[in-house]
Amino acid sequence: MVHVEIAAEKLFAIGPLIVTNSMVGAVLASVVLLLVARWFTHRSGIVPNRGQSVIELPIEFLAGVVRGTGGKRWRQFAPLILAIFLFVLTANWLSLLPGVGTIGLAEEVDGKQIIVPFVRAGAADLNFTLGLALISFVTFIAFGLRANGARGYLKELLIAEPAYMTPLLTPIHLISELSRVISLSMRLFGNVFAGEVLLATMLALTTATLFTLPLAFVVPGVFIGLELLFGLVQALVFALLSMTYITLAIAEHRQHGSADDHSGEAPEQGTAPAHGAA
Repeated sequence: MVHVEIAAEKLFAIGPLIVTNSMVGAVLASVVLLLVARWFTHRSGIVPNRGQSVIELPIEFLAGVVRGTGGKRWRQFAPLILAIFLFVLTANWLSLLPGVGTIGLAEEVDGKQIIVPFVRAGAADLNFTLGLALISFVTFIAFGLRANGARGYLKELLIAEPAYMTPLLTPIHLISELSRVISLSMRLFGNVFAGEVLLATMLALTTATLFTLPLAFVVPGVFIGLELLFGLVQALVFALLSMTYITLAIAEHRQHGSADDHSGEAPEQGTAPAHGAA
């Protein structure tokens, strides 16, 4: 009997390190990305073939989005956004392969035979999504400090305008900053876990009606196609939200920096400097 557990199941332990099936899924996603990157660096050409075009398409699309909305510093955080997107997307799509979530060890729990799968979706474990959310959180805090300085960042975060509203708005600002970790992690975890439950339910219905309902061969394929789309959307949402938070963290610096850049521009041709007019 295939079941879906809300927590990642333990497979074995290496000393104090507990290896779960979701951890195996995350490691497999990393291995796949490394192999594709190695192949891409050795086989890519100036004129892309079909395989290279398929790999470059989502990367170029997301890079264009980051370039258009990330401001002047977009090159500094674009690699992180692309890495998060590809990692989450690969982990989500690997969970839809045959055998993932269905092949594992048979155990007896409360008198029932259940299967503990060897491999499970990485994002079905809250530890996975929380780790990615913390990486995003630390990154946009670091960019905010780098752009505005510690004093400017803390002033923007802790001091409200008008000043008499500071005691009321400062806790709201702090809660808003910290809630980004919760929203990023819980959104991805909730959607991937819900997809697991949906596919497990459809698998159980298919098994029960295999000899009586011809559509049992078609319906699971439809839901797998939807999960492919949802996996892409969730990876894109996580990456774009991370980019948005980073962009907002450096927005104040960009506003002040644009004024400084204009003040330091060279005079236009045909216009003499002020001290030379005399």
